[in-house]
Amino acid sequence: MLKKVSLILLACLISVFMFGVSYADVKHANDSSFDYEVLNAKGVVLVDFWASWCGPCQKQAPVLEQLSRDRLMKDVKIVKVNVDESNAVSDKFGISSIPTLMIFEDGQKKEQWSGYTDFNGLRQRLAKYVLKQNI
Repeated sequence: MLKKVSLILLACLISVFMFGVSYADVKHANDSSFDYEVLNAKGVVLVDFWASWCGPCQKQAPVLEQLSRDRLMKDVKIVKVNVDESNAVSDKFGISSIPTLMIFEDGQKKEQWSGYTDFNGLRQRLAKYVLKQNI
């Protein structure tokens, strides 16, 4: 088992050095950490309000993971908020259907929409904020 884990870690390191792949973590926030992770963050933050029992939310999760590895989106922070565990934040933003996704820029909400969004759709929505940050 340890040998298998070591080989996987080695493969990840090799891909980072050879291909410049950057693996950003998808963060998780709740009522107590939302301000720190999102509202106090500098730059672009994509927030996904989700629940474990939600089918479209489960479909959205791997797309967010893929986005976190996209070199063009390397400066985007991705934060997931479980609505079942974060009632105050969900109420504050009026979450009535999930998945609900929001884009924040320097702590200010810029966009909000509900429903599954594919990889290209997310990239397209985020592009104008990412480009603006890099100018």
